[in-house]
Amino acid sequence: MNSATTVSDAASIPARPPRLLGLYLLLIIMAAIEAFEGLSHAPMLFGDMSEIPGPGLGGAIIKACIASHPVLALAALAFATVGRLRYAIMALGALVLMNWLNEMPSVVRHGLEFRGVSAFETPVRIIAFPLMAACAIALAARGQRLGFATMLVSVPTLYGVFAVIAFGIGVILYGF
Repeated sequence: MNSATTVSDAASIPARPPRLLGLYLLLIIMAAIEAFEGLSHAPMLFGDMSEIPGPGLGGAIIKACIASHPVLALAALAFATVGRLRYAIMALGALVLMNWLNEMPSVVRHGLEFRGVSAFETPVRIIAFPLMAACAIALAARGQRLGFATMLVSVPTLYGVFAVIAFGIGVILYGF
Protein backbone atom coordinates (compact mmCIF):
# COMPACT_ATOMS: atom_id res chain seq x y z
CA MET A 1 0.00 0.00 0.00
CA ASN A 2 2.80 2.35 0.82
CA SER A 3 4.52 1.67 -2.51
CA ALA A 4 1.28 2.30 -4.44
CA THR A 5 0.92 5.70 -2.80
CA THR A 6 4.51 6.56 -3.64
CA VAL A 7 4.07 5.56 -7.30
CA SER A 8 0.89 7.63 -7.71
CA ASP A 9 2.51 10.62 -5.99
CA ALA A 10 5.58 10.35 -8.24
CA ALA A 11 3.39 10.15 -11.34
CA SER A 12 1.56 13.35 -10.41
CA ILE A 13 4.78 15.38 -10.03
CA PRO A 14 5.80 16.94 -13.35
CA ALA A 15 9.35 16.22 -14.50
CA ARG A 16 10.02 19.92 -15.11
CA PRO A 17 8.25 22.88 -13.66
CA PRO A 18 5.83 24.24 -16.29
CA ARG A 19 7.31 27.69 -15.88
CA LEU A 20 10.70 26.49 -17.11
CA LEU A 21 9.29 24.65 -20.12
CA GLY A 22 9.30 27.85 -22.17
CA LEU A 23 12.96 28.42 -21.31
CA TYR A 24 13.85 24.93 -22.48
CA LEU A 25 11.99 25.48 -25.73
CA LEU A 26 13.66 28.86 -26.33
CA LEU A 27 17.10 27.37 -25.66
CA ILE A 28 16.40 24.45 -27.98
CA ILE A 29 15.41 26.85 -30.77
CA MET A 30 18.44 29.13 -30.22
CA ALA A 31 20.81 26.16 -30.06
CA ALA A 32 19.31 24.67 -33.23
CA ILE A 33 19.79 27.96 -35.09
CA GLU A 34 23.39 28.19 -33.89
CA ALA A 35 24.03 24.53 -34.73
CA PHE A 36 22.75 25.09 -38.27
CA GLU A 37 25.03 28.11 -38.66
CA GLY A 38 28.03 26.33 -37.18
CA LEU A 39 27.55 23.20 -39.26
CA SER A 40 27.17 25.29 -42.42
CA HIS A 41 30.60 26.86 -41.81
CA ALA A 42 32.34 23.64 -40.70
CA PRO A 43 33.19 22.42 -44.25
CA MET A 44 35.60 25.35 -44.51
CA LEU A 45 37.90 23.45 -42.15
CA PHE A 46 38.10 20.48 -44.50
CA GLY A 47 38.61 22.47 -47.70
CA ASP A 48 41.32 24.83 -48.82
CA MET A 49 42.72 26.42 -45.66
CA SER A 50 43.74 29.52 -47.63
CA GLU A 51 40.04 30.49 -47.64
CA ILE A 52 40.26 31.23 -43.93
CA PRO A 53 41.71 34.71 -43.59
CA GLY A 54 44.52 35.68 -41.33
CA PRO A 55 47.92 34.17 -40.78
CA GLY A 56 49.42 33.52 -37.38
CA LEU A 57 47.49 33.87 -34.15
CA GLY A 58 44.51 35.62 -35.76
CA GLY A 59 44.04 32.79 -38.26
CA ALA A 60 44.37 30.20 -35.50
CA ILE A 61 41.69 31.99 -33.46
CA ILE A 62 39.33 32.07 -36.45
CA LYS A 63 39.91 28.36 -37.16
CA ALA A 64 39.33 27.48 -33.49
CA CYS A 65 36.08 29.46 -33.52
CA ILE A 66 34.87 27.75 -36.69
CA ALA A 67 35.71 24.35 -35.19
CA SER A 68 34.16 25.03 -31.79
CA HIS A 69 30.93 26.66 -33.02
CA PRO A 70 29.07 23.46 -33.98
CA VAL A 71 30.43 21.61 -30.94
CA LEU A 72 29.18 24.26 -28.49
CA ALA A 73 25.87 24.65 -30.31
CA LEU A 74 25.21 20.91 -30.39
CA ALA A 75 26.20 20.66 -26.72
CA ALA A 76 23.73 23.43 -25.87
CA LEU A 77 21.07 21.65 -27.92
CA ALA A 78 21.74 18.35 -26.15
CA PHE A 79 21.74 19.96 -22.70
CA ALA A 80 18.48 21.81 -23.36
CA THR A 81 16.88 18.68 -24.79
CA VAL A 82 17.71 16.53 -21.75
CA GLY A 83 16.68 19.24 -19.30
CA ARG A 84 20.02 20.66 -18.19
CA LEU A 85 19.04 24.32 -18.42
CA ARG A 86 22.08 25.72 -16.62
CA TYR A 87 24.54 23.85 -18.81
CA ALA A 88 22.70 24.84 -21.99
CA ILE A 89 22.92 28.50 -20.97
CA MET A 90 26.64 28.13 -20.25
CA ALA A 91 27.27 26.45 -23.61
CA LEU A 92 25.43 29.21 -25.50
CA GLY A 93 27.26 31.83 -23.45
CA ALA A 94 30.58 30.22 -24.38
CA LEU A 95 29.44 30.27 -28.00
CA VAL A 96 28.74 34.00 -27.82
CA LEU A 97 32.18 34.57 -26.28
CA MET A 98 33.80 32.49 -29.04
CA ASN A 99 32.00 34.59 -31.67
CA TRP A 100 33.36 37.69 -29.95
CA LEU A 101 36.85 36.19 -29.96
CA ASN A 102 36.40 35.44 -33.66
CA GLU A 103 35.96 39.15 -34.35
CA MET A 104 39.01 40.25 -32.36
CA PRO A 105 41.64 39.61 -35.09
CA SER A 106 39.70 41.94 -37.40
CA VAL A 107 39.36 44.56 -34.68
CA VAL A 108 43.07 44.41 -33.92
CA ARG A 109 44.00 44.56 -37.60
CA HIS A 110 41.49 47.22 -38.78
CA GLY A 111 40.28 48.95 -35.62
CA LEU A 112 36.70 49.66 -34.61
CA GLU A 113 34.35 50.85 -37.34
CA PHE A 114 31.82 53.54 -36.40
CA ARG A 115 30.41 54.68 -39.75
CA GLY A 116 26.98 53.87 -41.16
CA VAL A 117 25.34 50.74 -39.80
CA SER A 118 28.56 49.86 -37.98
CA ALA A 119 28.01 52.77 -35.61
CA PHE A 120 25.28 50.68 -33.99
CA GLU A 121 26.54 47.19 -34.74
CA THR A 122 30.13 47.53 -33.51
CA PRO A 123 29.38 48.44 -29.88
CA VAL A 124 26.68 45.81 -29.72
CA ARG A 125 28.83 42.96 -31.07
CA ILE A 126 32.12 43.96 -29.44
CA ILE A 127 30.96 45.26 -26.07
CA ALA A 128 27.36 44.33 -25.26
CA PHE A 129 27.17 40.71 -26.44
CA PRO A 130 30.27 39.47 -24.56
CA LEU A 131 29.12 41.22 -21.38
CA MET A 132 25.68 39.66 -21.74
CA ALA A 133 27.24 36.23 -22.26
CA ALA A 134 29.51 36.59 -19.24
CA CYS A 135 26.58 37.66 -17.06
CA ALA A 136 24.46 34.75 -18.33
CA ILE A 137 27.25 32.27 -17.60
CA ALA A 138 27.68 33.68 -14.09
CA LEU A 139 23.94 33.54 -13.39
CA ALA A 140 23.65 30.00 -14.73
CA ALA A 141 26.67 28.84 -12.74
CA ARG A 142 25.04 30.15 -9.57
CA GLY A 143 21.62 28.81 -10.58
CA GLN A 144 19.99 32.22 -10.24
CA ARG A 145 17.59 34.06 -12.56
CA LEU A 146 17.71 31.41 -15.27
CA GLY A 147 14.99 33.14 -17.27
CA PHE A 148 17.04 36.31 -17.45
CA ALA A 149 20.17 34.32 -18.29
CA THR A 150 18.28 32.56 -21.09
CA MET A 151 17.23 35.90 -22.54
CA LEU A 152 20.80 37.21 -22.32
CA VAL A 153 22.23 34.33 -24.37
CA SER A 154 19.31 34.41 -26.82
CA VAL A 155 19.69 38.07 -27.81
CA PRO A 156 22.82 37.61 -29.99
CA THR A 157 21.21 34.77 -31.95
CA LEU A 158 17.97 36.71 -32.38
CA TYR A 159 19.99 39.74 -33.47
CA GLY A 160 21.66 37.63 -36.17
CA VAL A 161 18.33 36.20 -37.32
CA PHE A 162 16.74 39.65 -37.55
CA ALA A 163 19.79 40.99 -39.41
CA VAL A 164 19.42 38.24 -42.04
CA ILE A 165 15.69 38.94 -42.33
CA ALA A 166 16.32 42.69 -42.69
CA PHE A 167 18.96 42.02 -45.35
CA GLY A 168 16.55 39.75 -47.22
CA ILE A 169 13.80 42.38 -47.10
CA GLY A 170 16.27 44.99 -48.35
CA VAL A 171 17.28 42.77 -51.27
CA ILE A 172 13.63 42.08 -52.11
CA LEU A 173 12.74 45.78 -52.03
CA TYR A 174 15.83 47.32 -53.61
CA GLY A 175 17.68 44.46 -55.32
CA PHE A 176 21.35 43.81 -55.04
